[in-house]
Amino acid sequence: MDRKIKQVHFQITRNCNLRCPFCGQWGKKGFFADSSGIEMTCEDWNNVIIQLEKYREKTGANILITVWGGEPLISPIFDELMRMIHEKGFKTEVITNGVLIAEHKEILETYADRVYVSLDGTAEVHNEIRGNGVFEKVANNLKKLQHNNITIMSVVTKKLMCVLPVFLTELQKFNIKSLYLQDMIGLTTDEINHYKAWAKSVFGIDATEIDAWENNGEINFADEIDSIIDHTPDLNYTIEHKAHSNRTDIHCMSPFWHMHITWNGDVTYCTDFYDFKAGNVKEDTVETIFFNEKSEIYRNEITSGNCITCMHCSWKCASFEDE
Repeated sequence: MDRKIKQVHFQITRNCNLRCPFCGQWGKKGFFADSSGIEMTCEDWNNVIIQLEKYREKTGANILITVWGGEPLISPIFDELMRMIHEKGFKTEVITNGVLIAEHKEILETYADRVYVSLDGTAEVHNEIRGNGVFEKVANNLKKLQHNNITIMSVVTKKLMCVLPVFLTELQKFNIKSLYLQDMIGLTTDEINHYKAWAKSVFGIDATEIDAWENNGEINFADEIDSIIDHTPDLNYTIEHKAHSNRTDIHCMSPFWHMHITWNGDVTYCTDFYDFKAGNVKEDTVETIFFNEKSEIYRNEITSGNCITCMHCSWKCASFEDE
């Protein structure tokens, strides 16, 4: 199977200005709560950009860079980094909770090809999850942002399901292009133990960050979501339900075309589950890491269906198409 870098996530900070309970990073058991270390500097990221530029020249790869965190807009290097990426001619996406859009409005309008903004329901639902007044702040920012490619990302919760038809209608007042409804990630205790045993056996690592995703409650509303969408009148934006998949005849394509560079330079192939690290960009080049032995072992494990977390991923079936 072809291996070619086509998308890279830049996690420019682990810090966030919100504390959403379902978040694996900063939620109730979030793995960033006890993390320590120094975040990559603007110079560090520039070195990565230069490496990607050289890789693009050598391979002709059309590389998309996705900037996120944490919350990227609280990073002191966000504005400068966006300019640097743009100057090298890379397409760029930004994933944000939307609270600080007004402070970076010009940067987003000028340098971001696409902006993803989190809204998890109507004002009452969103504020209960993310904090009092957050919905109103984000809604006001969305009205100000002059951008023709905005996608709303919503985590599907029981609270959202109670107001979903109303929420879908309300979103029409914003200038958005699409809505992604993402199934909530949650692993049972047995699944987490299975994952830990697999990580230890194959990679010799003690998987501790996976504990952030433990959830033995009811979180799957896939059939109900699809029924509501099917019975919703035409809207002025598109809807895509990013559902989890238990299919065993397919596997995640991410390790074959995508890299996730974390806040401290570690490289993973998944943006949610961080225990496996293929290397660190402060020690090796992105190309060396992408094609190293650890990465190949990981790909083989994924294609063999041995990683249980893949059944709890909204992006398992994703493939990348050059635009």
